[in-house]
Amino acid sequence: MRYNFNQKQIFAWNTILTNPEKKYILFDGGARSGKTTLFVEYMVMRAFQFPGSRQLMARKFRVHAKSSLWQDTLKKYFSAYRAMQGSVFTFNESELILKFQNGSEIIIGGLDDADRVEKILGNEYITVFLNEATQLTYETTQMVMTRLAQRCYDSEGKMAVPKLLIDCNPRGPRHWLHYVGVRNVDPETEQPLKNADSWARVNWSAFDNRENLPEDYLKNLDSLPEVLRDRMLNGIWRENEGAVYSEFDEDIHTVEPFDIPEDWTRVRAIDFGFTNPFVCLWGAIDHDGRLYLYRELYRSQTLTMDNAQEIKNQSSGEKYRWTVADHDAEERAELNRYGIPTTAAKKEVTTGIAAVKKRLAKAADGKPRLFIFSNLKHTLNEIYAYEWLPPREGHNAKEEPRKENDHAMDALRYMIMSLDDGRTVLRDFLLRSCED
Repeated sequence: MRYNFNQKQIFAWNTILTNPEKKYILFDGGARSGKTTLFVEYMVMRAFQFPGSRQLMARKFRVHAKSSLWQDTLKKYFSAYRAMQGSVFTFNESELILKFQNGSEIIIGGLDDADRVEKILGNEYITVFLNEATQLTYETTQMVMTRLAQRCYDSEGKMAVPKLLIDCNPRGPRHWLHYVGVRNVDPETEQPLKNADSWARVNWSAFDNRENLPEDYLKNLDSLPEVLRDRMLNGIWRENEGAVYSEFDEDIHTVEPFDIPEDWTRVRAIDFGFTNPFVCLWGAIDHDGRLYLYRELYRSQTLTMDNAQEIKNQSSGEKYRWTVADHDAEERAELNRYGIPTTAAKKEVTTGIAAVKKRLAKAADGKPRLFIFSNLKHTLNEIYAYEWLPPREGHNAKEEPRKENDHAMDALRYMIMSLDDGRTVLRDFLLRSCED
């Protein structure tokens, strides 16, 4: 072991992982709390202990499995043992397989493609590790569990106990994984699982791994909106009750950043602020009319002329159909002087919220019409924190949003209202797409 275990990891290793009675193990909790590191340590140990064994590490998407499990986890883990590479272990980069001299393998896979899933299910394993399993369906997890059937023995003739390892950051308590892994009940019937005695769970907080984390990291988690803080810092399963955009699901609506194709239509939306944040959002519309938020400028205590210059710098080489902005005439005039002409936003809040909700909903093809790049942290923080005012005299619940954590949400509303209510803009865009 090359890692200094914290007390929670030592407890989990001694009482859960090495307990032969526990075959299905859930580690749920805060970000960077030590869950994945401990699972990797355990899988490496089993690879050496049981020669010829196969072990699977999988995520929903292969591209995420390659970047996080292969590059950031396994290769980083073995970077301290470069002298052994080629003799004790080798990396097969094309197949994403770590091969050991004793015949064992750790295989990295994605469960987002039928051919890949079929290939994965063609093997039997002694260990399956499902990373960020809240992204997977219960049916997929059950299907993978059927492959825990490989028979391997250690030097003393003891057969390996099959193990399903699951980790995740918590979501809402109605998620299937909370039913199965936390409550040990069937998510449909809520009856106890037949193999409930074989399940074990350890709940984690980022504070559990304090000795291995920068203090600033914990402070950053502590500054998140309440729901995200409970999930990512404290490891609590909770709903985002009162959220305006309760339809938002990070697994569905966020995507990893990619280069925007040149033939997509680009737009911008601006919400003015000085003491409150000034926000500019960049959006791109694909040929099916889906909107991708791909860039954000979010800062306070900055003059409009400085914000204008920064927008121009970040927009270099890009062309925009339009830029929509809040109604402040003086601010808009100043942007215009610096080469950023704008049109006045449609600001009707209720209609705008309805337009955003419509884009968050899945369309006939099973996909929403709004995606957000995963590195837009301010926009994502706000979409979690944006909530309805509680009911009061003369007003019902879910009638008026709280005027907090709404600066990027205002800009998002302006953008979508200009797209979905701007018939000439959409018609022009669709005609141009047909011509292309």
